[in-house]
Amino acid sequence: GILKLISVALISPMKNHLFVLQSLQGCNEMIEYNIYGAIKDMEYWKACLKQIELLPTNISVKYNGDIVPTEVENVLSQSHVFILPSKSENFGHAFYEALSAGKPVITSNNTPWKNLKGLNAGINIPLENKNELVDAIKYFAAMNQEEFDTWSLSANDYATKAINT
Repeated sequence: GILKLISVALISPMKNHLFVLQSLQGCNEMIEYNIYGAIKDMEYWKACLKQIELLPTNISVKYNGDIVPTEVENVLSQSHVFILPSKSENFGHAFYEALSAGKPVITSNNTPWKNLKGLNAGINIPLENKNELVDAIKYFAAMNQEEFDTWSLSANDYATKAINT
């Protein structure tokens, strides 16, 4: 009944947390959004805090501060979907960690993590259209447990195949 979203990243315009928060405004579903990471840009974070205040009561946002690497797996296990529509990424270790943990990913088209939906591992969205991010969030919120379990396995499979050592 509640979609649990998570982001693990520096708080900065590049990671696009504000875009997520603005998009959540268009969601009627019950959503918990946990944000982890050091604040790199305080002015940007202040804009995020203002947006959080505007969210409806069905949306819960919690900033959990920075996280030590050994705790990432634990916090990922308490969520459903990793969300980080980055403006740009060279690799994105956080995406790999999330996928490896069986968490489908919602991200932009500007990361190396492509064709996520085609492989049932997540959804790539263009950054030009907030509605596409809203639709991606709603897509996961509407899933039943069996469908989500399939996506979770596919996310892990995607991570395994993406890294060819």
